[in-house]
Amino acid sequence: MSVKKKNLDLYLAEIFKEYIAIKDENYKKSQEIFNAVFEEVKLKMGEKCNYFKKYSSQIIIAGSVDDGIKVSKLDEFDMDIVIRLPINSADESERGIIMEYDQPGFVKMKIIDCFDNLDKQPEWEKCHVVTKEWRDSDKYFLQNKFRSWLHGIVQKTLKDMDRKVIVHGVSYVLTYKESGPAYTLNIKNCSGPEKFLLDVDLVPVIKFTHPRWPSGYRNINPSSDNNQVKEWYVVPKPNKYMQDDVQKNRCWRLSFQVFEKNMMRNRQNLKTTIRLMKKLRDNLDMRAIASYYIKTLFLWKISQNDETYWRTKPSTLFHTMLKEFYDAIEKKNIPYFWHEDNNLIEGLKPSLQKIYLEKLAGVLKSIESNDVDALVTAFLTQAELKKYKESEFYKNQKAKDVADAAKLSTNVITKQVSVPNEDKTKLINSLISKVDKLTSAVADLQDRVKRLEMSVNLVKENRTIDDSLLKSFSSQDSGVSLDSLVN
Repeated sequence: MSVKKKNLDLYLAEIFKEYIAIKDENYKKSQEIFNAVFEEVKLKMGEKCNYFKKYSSQIIIAGSVDDGIKVSKLDEFDMDIVIRLPINSADESERGIIMEYDQPGFVKMKIIDCFDNLDKQPEWEKCHVVTKEWRDSDKYFLQNKFRSWLHGIVQKTLKDMDRKVIVHGVSYVLTYKESGPAYTLNIKNCSGPEKFLLDVDLVPVIKFTHPRWPSGYRNINPSSDNNQVKEWYVVPKPNKYMQDDVQKNRCWRLSFQVFEKNMMRNRQNLKTTIRLMKKLRDNLDMRAIASYYIKTLFLWKISQNDETYWRTKPSTLFHTMLKEFYDAIEKKNIPYFWHEDNNLIEGLKPSLQKIYLEKLAGVLKSIESNDVDALVTAFLTQAELKKYKESEFYKNQKAKDVADAAKLSTNVITKQVSVPNEDKTKLINSLISKVDKLTSAVADLQDRVKRLEMSVNLVKENRTIDDSLLKSFSSQDSGVSLDSLVN
């Protein structure tokens, strides 16, 4: 008796709605509070540094929030502060900045003549003197010095603000700390009816525009796109696999986030599938797999398919991409979309690789065997699973499963006994006859067992066995064949 196959899309939709999608009111509140807080912070930062006031041209949300693939709640995001350099467009494309691309995914920048002459300009002491520390003796632009400069401004600003900002009558406490290559602004309320906590990574970036483009990198012609995307960035985040500190501080990470965001537009179920993958990654505790690595798998898939591909059901897309994720971990290779020579998971430890493969294999098995309970468990934390099992959705599905099973059993029984009315009497008489024969056969077997027991007792007592009794046991035609009755 086959069991009715369950609709995986129904369960994935429930998981997405309840445990992945960011509620509109949470998104709106986080954005509103951050904008109000940072507007005041940014204004004060300009008062602390004339260079920042003059050259901080743009503030942009980056990362998962900007892409629309953030999971569960808006409690953290990346904020890029675009800082212009005191270089005119002619210098930028010629002698101003010399690019070196010896590390795939990263760039070294030599700033030549334009910085050499800044100390001779009238605004040197008032504005440009901060750039003095940004280059080493070989004139390479140092990402650690650039980050430290911004960090210092924020620290001074928050100190002058007594680390507090009031928004709509609610007081918020601000702290600022280093977290890896980034610096994180922490915003939390110290009054108000509800707890609010938001972490924002503040990253100063340098913007470049097409047609200037990194040598050897995948080139996308912006003129073919309606949005005319042109911007790409260099970000002061070092190559963590580089051991030499001097070289590490010269390396800036390349970012094509604007192009990537544009690639993901108008693809119906793409972002839902990415967010399902990220939620699974989180619950399986695959910490060595950054969100960008998962996004990269999808960028490759986007480049191989047109927009119609992403109209496929989320369950099918998820299964496909999960298999590709498994294959990538097995090969220990996720090529950087913009430069294939940069393997994003080259440093994945073999012990973690083995653990991750086992976990992903279990999820793939649950999909292929239509084991919804195992699939849901793979997605949800213990607290979420408890909430899920208390939900109306879960109760309704369980009730439906019982009803479907009962209906299926009834259909099978009905099918087995569904015979014309005129044959029912014959069927019943046949069954009664078989029951009578079985009863007779059982009685005969019981009699033979008793005789066998008597024989065994006689042997034990060294008594003679009657020939007729022995003959009755050896007879092969006594009784009725049970096999013939049950067939």
